[in-house]
Amino acid sequence: MRWLRLSYVLLFLCLTSPLRGLTVRAVSPDELRSWTRHLIPLPQELAIEHKVVLKPDEVGIRLEPGTGDIGEYAAEELKTLFATKAGVEAAGPGFEIVIGLARGTEAGRDVSEEERQRLRSLPNRDQAYLIKPVGENRLVLAALEPRGLYYAVRTLHQLLEPALSPQTVSIPLAKITDWPDLKERGVWNFPKPEEWVPWMASLKLNFGKMGETKVNPIERGKPGSVTLNMDLYESARLQGFEYQPFLTHFNFLHRFGLFRAYPELAGRGDEALTGRYFAHKKGNQHRAPNAAHPLFRKLLAEWLRDFARQGISEVSCWLSERPGGDAGLETTAVGQDVMEVRALLAAYEEVRKEYPDFTIRVFLSTVPSGRYYRVIAEMPEDMKIERACATKIERVMRLPRDLFRNPMLDSYAAEGRWIASYDVPITANARVDTPEFMVPESSAHRVRDYVRQLIERKFRGAYGMMAWADNGKATCGFNVHALAEYGWNLDGRSEQEFAIAWATREGYQDPEKVGEWADLMGPIEFDVYDSDFPIAYSWGKYVEMVRQRRRPYLGEGIFRYYTSAEDFDRKIAISDRALTIAETFESDYLANETRVVRSYVRLAKGLYEVAELVATEDFRDLESQQRLRQALDRLGDAGEENVASIKSWRSALGPKPWHYRVHDAIKGTEDTVDAVTDFVTGRYFY
Repeated sequence: MRWLRLSYVLLFLCLTSPLRGLTVRAVSPDELRSWTRHLIPLPQELAIEHKVVLKPDEVGIRLEPGTGDIGEYAAEELKTLFATKAGVEAAGPGFEIVIGLARGTEAGRDVSEEERQRLRSLPNRDQAYLIKPVGENRLVLAALEPRGLYYAVRTLHQLLEPALSPQTVSIPLAKITDWPDLKERGVWNFPKPEEWVPWMASLKLNFGKMGETKVNPIERGKPGSVTLNMDLYESARLQGFEYQPFLTHFNFLHRFGLFRAYPELAGRGDEALTGRYFAHKKGNQHRAPNAAHPLFRKLLAEWLRDFARQGISEVSCWLSERPGGDAGLETTAVGQDVMEVRALLAAYEEVRKEYPDFTIRVFLSTVPSGRYYRVIAEMPEDMKIERACATKIERVMRLPRDLFRNPMLDSYAAEGRWIASYDVPITANARVDTPEFMVPESSAHRVRDYVRQLIERKFRGAYGMMAWADNGKATCGFNVHALAEYGWNLDGRSEQEFAIAWATREGYQDPEKVGEWADLMGPIEFDVYDSDFPIAYSWGKYVEMVRQRRRPYLGEGIFRYYTSAEDFDRKIAISDRALTIAETFESDYLANETRVVRSYVRLAKGLYEVAELVATEDFRDLESQQRLRQALDRLGDAGEENVASIKSWRSALGPKPWHYRVHDAIKGTEDTVDAVTDFVTGRYFY
């Protein structure tokens, strides 16, 4: 475990300073514990031995020159905290908070050469910072780069929030050295970016896709252009957040009129149709473009140039999604994906002549994994690589938990290539190519496990995907916090300690009970949602198992995390204990979630019992038929409980209409139970 020092002094004498109204006090163990529970993510190295207590109007905030607009924004956030919670301007003479770069300023002079060298040696040093007291009346926040300063201010902001009122403020004389384990941490798509970006930035998450990126309607003979949310882009930058525009999948460009304006750019032959995900259900199957045509390269250059012209520093460019390709001889000689990346890189090099600081990253998405090496070989070694939808491709079966590995990508990452993944499981289903059931999941254990594997693989970025347009914070907020926590400081604290911190910040009356609940349910939810979920329901896998009279294997596939028949009841009992705790909370969300998860365990148990009986008995006597009838009844009860639990959970979030993926979850259960029941009753009962 990485070194983490939460030191304290068992000293309760108050030391009165000759400075105006300033009192220095020792920090007790309980107070230290309370303070750190307001921090998400937890800093890598932290010590608080003393605090100063004084009136808020005695505190002054001073920003050193040279910090740029990010430093100015950070200082204003801290001043706003004092104005909002204490009604003062934070311009007092009694205690000074100094914010500056660790070089060439007064703040820099307070940072020793040894401390500067330490910051330079840290991973992701552009985001690293330190906080240190100087005497009893000054706290210095310093970093090598402005983004690091912003994170220093966010840490102090979290520490001051619970200790600031119009009457008094307690300022910790904190000694902190901090940096993130991962370079980029964030969420792919999220609603209301004007709210989500500041919220995520406050948790030191620093990356998200600009969902409003729009390719303007394509007209023949007119330069391609894009419309961007530049106000929010700039606001995000000031908060250390990369709100990154993107050029959508090349096989989606027909949406903007590409093939109407340029029919010659339509991929030739039915091989160019790239289909659709099962989750998308209906609609256009998408056609890959004729990427070998010079016009395609010209259009790419026009779009990239328009990004750069508007002040965008980096754009994510998405190759075609799903297999398929133009049937022209130029393309079939090398493959659609290679031809696309060649066209993209040629366009990029052309734009760089005019905008040398502009850069792109390439999103591979579902390029066939066997061709990754060809695509990556075309790219400069310093170009960033993004990928998604890889949990099935990369899963390596292992007990007690599966691994995620890709020998080729992992070797590139180990050599220093920049690779990021969008597959952090912040929702119940982590596979985008399946119907993503909208059901509750709050499992820091699952998030931490995946983030740990990415860090071990030397990946640079970790992002989650979310399909919620509404209720995103309610349903995914816990896991987004977990990504913020463990993407920054993987080994800082346990999942239970994290949940206590989350509950403290969320205002739960008994955070320790929330931590206990999370430590019970986190592993159960990991088991439930990582066991071929939801494909086993939506694709009829349970039904086929019964129809084929295949004996269910515990520890494999659908029953991946059930090692014995007793495991079902053990997990139900744990869920019952967790529910008893959750029912004491004022909010009913975690209780409703517990009921949903428990019902999935009961559903799995019912399906296992029926499948086992059908596979092992011939039902030629009434006694065996009665056992099967009883098992079917239990299965029916479990199905009804699951449906009722999902409806109760979703109803508590708000009235209908609900997203179709909530209804998909309900339908998946109903269809599975009905199909199994119909098959068995129509065949085995006299």
